[in-house]
Amino acid sequence: MSKNKIKGSKIALLIIVLFALGGAFLIFQKQNNSAKNKALNTQSSSSQMQEESITENATYGHVHAILQNPKDNSLFLGTHEGLFKSTDSGKTFKKIATKGEVNEMDFMNFAYDQNNKIIYAGGHDLGVIKSTDGGVNWSKADSGIKGSDIHALAINPLDTTKLYAFSVSNGVFGTKDGAKTWYRIDDGPDNPSTRAFGYMGTPSSMDRSMKTDNTTNIGYLWAGTGEGLYSSFACFCGWTKTEGISDNATIYTLAPDPINKSSMLAGTKNGIFKTTDEGKTFAQVSDVKDISAITFDSSNPKVVYASTSSGVIYRTNDDGKTWGKVNE
Repeated sequence: MSKNKIKGSKIALLIIVLFALGGAFLIFQKQNNSAKNKALNTQSSSSQMQEESITENATYGHVHAILQNPKDNSLFLGTHEGLFKSTDSGKTFKKIATKGEVNEMDFMNFAYDQNNKIIYAGGHDLGVIKSTDGGVNWSKADSGIKGSDIHALAINPLDTTKLYAFSVSNGVFGTKDGAKTWYRIDDGPDNPSTRAFGYMGTPSSMDRSMKTDNTTNIGYLWAGTGEGLYSSFACFCGWTKTEGISDNATIYTLAPDPINKSSMLAGTKNGIFKTTDEGKTFAQVSDVKDISAITFDSSNPKVVYASTSSGVIYRTNDDGKTWGKVNE
């Protein structure tokens, strides 16, 4: 073999070796990056799970909703592990064996029709369901709603045939016939992390200017999100972020006052805040952490119950001035 041929063979062999080494390096780098990304994603996911589950309860998981049922003055807890009921003002709770069209046990919100004694509920993969017998038997009440992950639910106290639901990734839906049929309203607030609704049935500036303030089609639908509080007039002509509460506050729950229509309580990670001027300003009335659910006692609105995400119940008898722990 000539020297040129030998030299050419060596060069070709060297090129093959270099390609092989380069490919191995790229594969290693890709696997290494993949491992790093996986670790970062796992870390991020773990951090989010840890933040949400700091106050998790072995029985409930997380508590997302509470309702004082005027029918028998009992308390309901909506949790990741199902529906729980208390007949001793929140000292103890027992799980309800729900029947009917309940696809999942993850209850996230309640709305109560005081005129027809109907409890509405929504939640993860639960859609909207309703009960007319105190929370035992349930039936579907979400015809027309796209999606079944309902993160927020509210009722117009002036006209209880009107309800509003937020379906994750699908927007805000409304009903005007007591949840027989629903229609899509809009996308909801700019912040898609909507966690709670509350309907304040008092005339807004828009209602007064449109001379509709003497009708039931008035007020504000409030939306608590992962970054502040938004409101929409009854005309649903856009959402406005309020400056009355921190932009960075995560609003877990909203509870409009059933008597003082300009007042509402907001539950956050840092405590309970109250507005008495239709959301223009808020003042902190409790520093109890991780408030995930609030409900008024309809027979005496000065009495309010609040639950932490782990199911510790607090109560005020003086309209939020002082709070005391009910259970352990």
